[in-house]
Amino acid sequence: MTDSENKTRGFTLMELMAVMVIIGILFGIIFTGASYMFSTQKEKKAKAELKTITLALEQFKSEYDDYPSATLSDSEEKRGKILFMSLSGWLDLSGFEIEKEERGNSFLPSDSYTLGKVQGGEIESYTLTGDQAMGDIGENEEIFLVDPWMSPYVYEYPRADGHPGFLLFSKGEDEKASSFKEELTSTPEKQEFDKDNIPETEPGKW
Repeated sequence: MTDSENKTRGFTLMELMAVMVIIGILFGIIFTGASYMFSTQKEKKAKAELKTITLALEQFKSEYDDYPSATLSDSEEKRGKILFMSLSGWLDLSGFEIEKEERGNSFLPSDSYTLGKVQGGEIESYTLTGDQAMGDIGENEEIFLVDPWMSPYVYEYPRADGHPGFLLFSKGEDEKASSFKEELTSTPEKQEFDKDNIPETEPGKW
């Protein structure tokens, strides 16, 4: 083999490696861009859903003179179920079922939310059956409003931290957030995992 042939083969291998590096860089850029786009879309969806739920809560209050009470359970899933069933017109202020013939209209547009259910230890998207869509969910079935990351929207009323009004927020992509179970006398320190909460002011009124 001549020196010329060796040089040609060497340049070809170098060019191939360069192409592979460029392809790797392009894939990295595309993956990063796609991840950012999907994350941004989920944030926008969470904000839109929270806005809809907040409006429904205000309409509920206008109808019943107060917000749905969620003091019957410390479970986020169970409080989320109370929130959903109350805004669907199936529960009264105290969280007890209303007789079918006495139920009012739903405050939540049917296409404005996603439901979840714990199945096999994981929260999965859930669609109501025919009977459940009429309010017959059952006491032991935990079906609740979930955010785009399949975590229950956090709802409290009255707020355990002593602030007026209700607490409503998404834990965001990391699915973590601070929890305050006693009345706050000052603004708590905001933790790193609270920075992606939606809205970012909750749950500490930052």
